[in-house]
Amino acid sequence: MSRLLRIVPVFFSVIFCLVFLFILRIQPAFAIKYDLIPPSGELTRGQQIQFTINIDSEGTSIATTQIGMTYETTVLEYVSTVPGDAMGTVSVSQLESGKILFSGTNPGGFSGAGTFAYVNFKIIAAVPGETQLCVLWAPQTNPTTPPTQPTIAPQPTALPRTGEIKNQIGYLAGGALFGLIGLGGAIYLNRNRYQRVSPKKSHPHKKSSD
Repeated sequence: MSRLLRIVPVFFSVIFCLVFLFILRIQPAFAIKYDLIPPSGELTRGQQIQFTINIDSEGTSIATTQIGMTYETTVLEYVSTVPGDAMGTVSVSQLESGKILFSGTNPGGFSGAGTFAYVNFKIIAAVPGETQLCVLWAPQTNPTTPPTQPTIAPQPTALPRTGEIKNQIGYLAGGALFGLIGLGGAIYLNRNRYQRVSPKKSHPHKKSSD
């Protein structure tokens, strides 16, 4: 009975560790994809061109999201940005020369594939052949989903970068295996301790008859 009482706390400690590990590993993530569509045709100096940023939320409903763009300042001059059908508004932040951050908002939520924004540039120099004028980059902040009920004020969230949700089964299986090994070791140690402290039975000596 005493051995069982020693094992029970160990068992519940292992279960608690497994649950805590599982909660830490499960984090929400958004699987949002962006595509940059360059203008077609011949590009000449003085011409105004337009890049299209497409978005695919992969079935997730989003209310706000951000995407960055880096462009070649020796060839392009930024002009303006127009929201696409996926966003109600798109604000622009010029982080540094040749680096822009776009923040899109759709209060009703957007789900599916559509156009995030149209970005207009002016060509200020001759375009070298096979030159990549613009590229997209992922900011540190992440998209948020529209609220399911009215809130007083939206709170910032700390979410992973845009990407597919990681598979949590491997973490859970590894944690469970580790817990079982720990539990088996605890049972083995308690059994050995019990055997060491158990008193040996004494056998009375028979009196020899005269």
